[in-house]
Amino acid sequence: MSKTLTAKEVSDHATADSAWVIVDGGVYDVTEFVEEHPGGKKVLLKACGKDSSKQFWQFHNEKILKKVAAQYRIGSVGETSKL
Repeated sequence: MSKTLTAKEVSDHATADSAWVIVDGGVYDVTEFVEEHPGGKKVLLKACGKDSSKQFWQFHNEKILKKVAAQYRIGSVGETSKL
């Protein structure tokens, strides 16, 4: 079930124990993926808790968002919740 989240809610999840990231308005809970991230744990954690669309698209393509990240999507950021 997809839900609408605020930017504040996402910003509260920026640690290895609870890692959420925003990409193009979608919110992804990547907590379980942190250790598996090919670029390393540190780089992924730097992106958590905020809108990291620009950083994501520098290193990934749409295929990654649809095939890999889709399973981690938990909702979207509301229109009034932009970071």
